[in-house]
Amino acid sequence: MRATLQSTGHAPASEVWERYMEPAQWKIWAPQITGVEYGGERLAAETTGRVLGPLGVPIEFRVHSIDERSWTWAWSAWFQNQAIGIDLTHGVVSRPSGTRAWLTVDGPAPLVLPYLPVAKFALHRLCAR
Repeated sequence: MRATLQSTGHAPASEVWERYMEPAQWKIWAPQITGVEYGGERLAAETTGRVLGPLGVPIEFRVHSIDERSWTWAWSAWFQNQAIGIDLTHGVVSRPSGTRAWLTVDGPAPLVLPYLPVAKFALHRLCAR
């Protein structure tokens, strides 16, 4: 199943992009994330890490690509040694009054469907000033 969400807000696009690129900030705007284990301060393509989800559930991830010019990046997140997971692509677009952030999620419906409302809320917080 594939679904795309978007949200707008008054935060400058460059600031929203940095919130994505600095994993230490993820738990500030994404309430489903309680912690991030990552080897650097800024995301880089072809790297891996772990987010701690609800109840401290570890979710492994791999960053596939980052395009600083178009403000897009793609990654995969999975459980149980890559047995089940989702692919995510994010983007940030500058608007005269702030930012539009979008997310495309691709994976099994039983994972994607419950994630959509949580992701929508996180996107709203990501774009907020």
